[in-house]
Amino acid sequence: MQNRIYYVYLKQDDPKKSTMKKLEHYGLAIKIRANMIGKKLVLTPYSDTYLLNSDSFIYTNYGICLIDGSWNLIDTIKNLRVKNARRLPLLLPVNPVNYGKPGKLSSLEALAASLYIMGYPDAAFEVLSKYSWAQNFIIINMEPLEEYKKCKNNEECRDAEKLFF
Repeated sequence: MQNRIYYVYLKQDDPKKSTMKKLEHYGLAIKIRANMIGKKLVLTPYSDTYLLNSDSFIYTNYGICLIDGSWNLIDTIKNLRVKNARRLPLLLPVNPVNYGKPGKLSSLEALAASLYIMGYPDAAFEVLSKYSWAQNFIIINMEPLEEYKKCKNNEECRDAEKLFF
């Protein structure tokens, strides 16, 4: 399958800790400039639209793009305007920095959750396999991920979130 995973690197934290740079090293992600986002799905907590299983159509045709930056500087992307912005429903991170803080996922966890929700569990497990700490992400979040995968619209996604958080 052609690589459809992209990221914009904001240089806001230690490049050695960038999960997306590591995926790039393994040939699983491609770094692009922000002006190259186009019609790709873009994950941002500022979107009003939840990522849904039906977004797999956009992923298949244009790819997904993550903004790789620091949660401490998240406001720097608040005004990012892109065609296919999506937010993830709440999940529990297992990354060492934000372990257990609902919604504060690493780029790697956000990517894996997106792939899983869109119906690509094997791809989700593949990207997580590059980090030993990430192995339990899907297992810990299995119930909500399965529920989110069934959602057909924003309202169903909001209701599903309330079941878990």
